[in-house]
Amino acid sequence: MSIMGLRKGFSKPIHIRVGKRTIRLGTPLTVFFWAIVVIFLAGAYFSFGLGRASNPAAQRGQHEGIRRVTPIVAQVGGYKIEREDFETRFMRMVERQPGGIPISRQAFAKYQLMESMIEHHLLLKAAKAEKLNVSRQDLDARIEEMVEDSMQRNFPDQKQLVKYLQKKGLSYDQYRNQLREGLVSNRDAMREDLLLEKLEEKVKGQVEVTDETVKQQYEEVKARHILIRPDKLAQGATDEADQAEGPEADSSAPELSEEQAEEQAWHQAEELLAKIEAGADFAQLAKEHSDDTASAAKGGDLGWFSRRAMVKEFSDAAFALEPGQVSGVVKSPFGVHIIKVEDKRVNLPEDFEENRQRYVDQQKATQEFQAWNQYKQDLKQQADIQIHDPELQALGLITQGRQDEAIPLLVQAAENDSYNLTARYALAETYQQKGNKQQAIEYYRQVVELAPGPASSEAHLELGKLLRDQGEKEEALEEFKSASDWAASLQYQNYYTHTQLQKIYEEMGHTEGVAQEQAWLDEFEEAQEESTGGTMTLP
Repeated sequence: MSIMGLRKGFSKPIHIRVGKRTIRLGTPLTVFFWAIVVIFLAGAYFSFGLGRASNPAAQRGQHEGIRRVTPIVAQVGGYKIEREDFETRFMRMVERQPGGIPISRQAFAKYQLMESMIEHHLLLKAAKAEKLNVSRQDLDARIEEMVEDSMQRNFPDQKQLVKYLQKKGLSYDQYRNQLREGLVSNRDAMREDLLLEKLEEKVKGQVEVTDETVKQQYEEVKARHILIRPDKLAQGATDEADQAEGPEADSSAPELSEEQAEEQAWHQAEELLAKIEAGADFAQLAKEHSDDTASAAKGGDLGWFSRRAMVKEFSDAAFALEPGQVSGVVKSPFGVHIIKVEDKRVNLPEDFEENRQRYVDQQKATQEFQAWNQYKQDLKQQADIQIHDPELQALGLITQGRQDEAIPLLVQAAENDSYNLTARYALAETYQQKGNKQQAIEYYRQVVELAPGPASSEAHLELGKLLRDQGEKEEALEEFKSASDWAASLQYQNYYTHTQLQKIYEEMGHTEGVAQEQAWLDEFEEAQEESTGGTMTLP
């Protein structure tokens, strides 16, 4: 049998008969993948939670070499997110996604799950503090809405509904009751959802928008600025240290810490501000000293801009000034600024008077959205949140761009849990981004060894790229073949893998590989055209 024949066989779903029913299990690769998942959950079960509690051997630590993980993932005040609950929820998340969640996105799916569980708890607590409640009538009304929505979704044509009821031997009321009974089991979750909806309505209801506040959104200023970047000062100090020679190198150009660089940037800005206040030309100082290369040549000129065009710290300072005024030293994520406003205007749309209410409604919706997000953000900032799981701690640091601090935590998570593929994949990615190819190769190898299945296709692909870059052509080709074979099922998430492989094979002059990948892509397009009635949109 040819390679493509094997792939086609592996991509076809397995069907088994149980009595008169035929059950679809998915492709052989998918079945194998979920078998690995079951093994993972079984390991988790016997490493903590009920399995540990009922197993004296586990309590004595005989299994600690397999999973030395914290039973509590995170904590918000007295509320604890238990690992067993967290991992069960995560696996349900994976199951709900067609073909699962690619391993490259699983780590941050974990992080987002933790964030959502924390947010959900804080919002419920806030709703209770606001003395909001959900009545039985509220719940009954919601259930009826969901029943009606389900019927409309399943049977948009009344004739289809009548035909279905006749086939099942059900009356209209009996069918509605069946749907209703299926929803009643989720009554507690429904109550919480309604409670949070009421909280959201209350927060959004506090937003007031008038014609004047709408007009403010169309205010523009014409300004100049001088930017001093602390990171550039720190880099300059490092470059000087590298160029210095002899025993005086360290003392002549000491490296600056982040805090020292910020302090020096602020000091420089204050000196420039003093010169401006003494009558120096703002534009000339901007040309000589501003680190904003785009505007420095024009004397710091930024032209006209709206509030939304700049970061909040900069906009707040600029729009508080009147024409001709100069700000104090202003700190933003880009560094420290001195701002001079030269002119102001309100640039209303031409149809504003004609469509005033539409602009008011749009602005109200925007401000309501911002108010709700700010409310949730404030709750988190005020809460006592403690992350106990080292992988989740690390992922939080990575979202802040603090990879160096994240690496030791990811290493700890990987060493303490031989089942943890996501920490290993995150380590491989982080090392790869930092240019440490050997460490990246090591962790990608661990991933493909621990998860020989569809989930490993991305790791095989990235491992192959690194090996190719290291000159290990034959070993790289083996990894590319594995990536292709494990990504055999005709799913969108595998499309990227095969397009990448085809490009790689073309660059390597591997004509057989190019042909194999083209065959998969052709088959994928045919399958998509069949499922969409001849129209398709590829990602």
